Amino acid sequence: MRHAVLIVLLSTRIASAQSPGETPPVAEEKSALTAYFISVAATSGPLVVGAILDPDGDNTRGGGMIAAAGAIIGPTAGHWYAGRTWTPGLTLRIAAAGIVGGMVIREQQEPLELGTVVVGLTATAALWGTGVIWDLVTLPRSVRRYNREHALVIAPTTNGVAVAGRF
Repeated sequence: MRHAVLIVLLSTRIASAQSPGETPPVAEEKSALTAYFISVAATSGPLVVGAILDPDGDNTRGGGMIAAAGAIIGPTAGHWYAGRTWTPGLTLRIAAAGIVGGMVIREQQEPLELGTVVVGLTATAALWGTGVIWDLVTLPRSVRRYNREHALVIAPTTNGVAVAGRF
């Protein structure tokens, strides 16, 4: 039994440091303020570009599509910065876009009744607004989670100091 333990101990790798060029970089801490700026820029930028491309609102140059994409996807960009790819807010805004798309397709077949338009646009506004608020309210939590998961921890041990982290 002693020989088996000795063989296992001898076959384990001894801790060593890597040369500076081979050491993976430590992830920098993310900022909630930066995440908010990214979300605002990713939302307002496409809206401005859309307005510049199609100032008359006729959507002949695709400005409306660019603006719509920014309004749907933009508020989630801060979460992407914080390492989160999908949010419930994005789901709600995509559902709102689906309602509008369904209304447009239906309008091509026959005119919609006023009540249908009111209900559809009310549901769209509620879903889109809730999705934006959801992403803005939960953004600091996403940043904190990223920082916690990528933190470098230094802890004293009986033999000296141990460094641990998740990268």
